[in-house]
Amino acid sequence: MNLTKCDICGKKLKDKPVKAGVGYVIFNDFCSKCGKPILDFLKKHKLLDEEEKKLLELNAK
Repeated sequence: MNLTKCDICGKKLKDKPVKAGVGYVIFNDFCSKCGKPILDFLKKHKLLDEEEKKLLELNAK
């Protein structure tokens, strides 16, 4: 079991974290509460692929 912490609030992440970053090397893990504004921004500016949107919908259920 891989335990990580949210890079903003420091909360331990037990479920699937929200991962945001640039490229494949640098990325940060966020809890769902801290990652929600990031996801909202990406959705607003249509920066998410259709496949990523489907994955987000499946994880939300």
